[in-house]
Amino acid sequence: MDPRYQTFVQIVEHETLVRAAEALRLTQPTVTRQVQQLEAQVGMRLFDRIGKRLVLNRAGEIVYRYAKSCLLLEQKMRDELAAFLDPEAGTVYLGAGLTPSIYLLPPLLARYRRLHPHVQFQVRSGSSREVWAMLRQREVDLGVVTTVPADRDDLVQTPLVRDALRLVAAPGHPLTRFREVRLADAAQYPFVLMREGSSLRAIVERLVAARGATVRAAMETDSLESINRLVQQGIGIAVLPESAVQDDLLLGRLVSIPVVDADLGARTITLVARAEGSLPACAAQFARWLPAAVAGAERTKGEGEKG
Repeated sequence: MDPRYQTFVQIVEHETLVRAAEALRLTQPTVTRQVQQLEAQVGMRLFDRIGKRLVLNRAGEIVYRYAKSCLLLEQKMRDELAAFLDPEAGTVYLGAGLTPSIYLLPPLLARYRRLHPHVQFQVRSGSSREVWAMLRQREVDLGVVTTVPADRDDLVQTPLVRDALRLVAAPGHPLTRFREVRLADAAQYPFVLMREGSSLRAIVERLVAARGATVRAAMETDSLESINRLVQQGIGIAVLPESAVQDDLLLGRLVSIPVVDADLGARTITLVARAEGSLPACAAQFARWLPAAVAGAERTKGEGEKG
């Protein structure tokens, strides 16, 4: 910003040229010259002299109001730039798919906040496609998703963890009487499905169609948690990621049904970032930390299951 405006603001706030010069560490003649140059630039006097004091006139009040606003904006800009370069401050804008936003990220974000208490997070959840759009439109710094198309060379991808898919039903469902089932037989019963367009629904429909059957929907929703609860109530069966059902399987609220003629597969939860452009330091540090943290959590879980 033009230093003459900073000088002008200091004169207004200190009410004398002498005190303003001391605050700015300038000579009084320099301060006087800058004020005269500013008055020449705007084409009118900005002060009335009353005794030894300089008092703003109406024109000066207008200039002061805008000059002060500009100085505050400049300081805000400097503060934000400093935060951009500081890995221990600032906000990480994170887009998260429906599965990782509920089941993977909460304990990891809590742990990261304990390690870096001055870093904030703003998390937006949606489908993988919605998260890709957030990245493309620069609404988020990073994304954690369950599907990434192979042709997305505009994204840097870091696989985090494979999340196996399970066919599940409520205890007492007819399918739970069998040690294993064929997928076509399972398709005789209604499913609780994700909304149209979701990657999980597409997987289920493709696998069932490959065996000459059709998926019948008992109910549709856009929430994995809702599907889980509806299946527990016996509304239908579902194919869900292991991360969404593991606690309920352990507690006996759901039963996993082995499928003999189809590999339900797994989805790889992936960290994605734009290939072009730089990240704020806080987001870059989180992106480096997350893969190792997920790997450590998986090792701990595996050791607990063995024990």
